[in-house]
Amino acid sequence: MLALIARGLSDKQVARQLAISDLTARKHRENLLRKTRTHKTPALVALAVQVGWLPR
Repeated sequence: MLALIARGLSDKQVARQLAISDLTARKHRENLLRKTRTHKTPALVALAVQVGWLPR
């Protein structure tokens, strides 16, 4: 999920890739934002790279 978000895919595109509903994809992204205490997707991706969850 996070890798797809980092590639710039929309919730709808992520949902198609993972064979889940659009709502489920949106909720997963929202949960990632909440759990990492970030407010915007670019900040989430930057944090993920910084802590090593995603490659540079």
